[in-house]
Amino acid sequence: MMTLLGHIGFIALYCVLCLVMPTLLRGEFTLAYVREHSLFICVCTQDLVACSVINSSECDCVDHPLSTPQQQAHGPSTVQYKRLTVWYTSPLNVARLLNNSDVRHLVLVKCDPTEDKLPPLDHFVVRRLERLSVSYPFWRPGQIHDVVLGRDMGAQYHEEARIAVIHTTVLVGKAGLKAYTVKTEVDSKGTMSFPNVFMSPEGLPEMASMFVTFVY
Repeated sequence: MMTLLGHIGFIALYCVLCLVMPTLLRGEFTLAYVREHSLFICVCTQDLVACSVINSSECDCVDHPLSTPQQQAHGPSTVQYKRLTVWYTSPLNVARLLNNSDVRHLVLVKCDPTEDKLPPLDHFVVRRLERLSVSYPFWRPGQIHDVVLGRDMGAQYHEEARIAVIHTTVLVGKAGLKAYTVKTEVDSKGTMSFPNVFMSPEGLPEMASMFVTFVY
């Protein structure tokens, strides 16, 4: 009897795994769709074709309020993801959304063919960023800029004390991207040797130095 019950239990466990394993292996695709007057954060069951129609059967989307300039300039962002894809038609709102965010792999996709003017922000800061991918499918189809941050300094992926300072020209469309990394000292308040770069130290480990990568 015990052997039979054990066999039935094994079959039941196998059936459950068959149902859930495809989802576990596929993972989730997190998408932020940023427009002039709206921001949607979507969790999808699979990757989507860039700038395509978002199907409600594949994605669960929530409408979020856009950040204000005051929220953009002070304090850490509520955006914290290991991997985040951002489709956008408003470079300014993207900079506001991502400033002081915490993202390991960031994908930026410009979803309109217009060549926008530079936003009234010089740069935005992304904490812990390891990899940045940028594309403009309506302007430069097939071209993807892929930057591994810190490679020029030999920084490891697991390095926690790192930030990326991304110039807003990256958001409006560029034929090429450049990046360089420096290692700088940080005091107890999180102040670095770059007075024009603000980074909220909240949530970051205590540190005496960190890698700073400038992307432009």
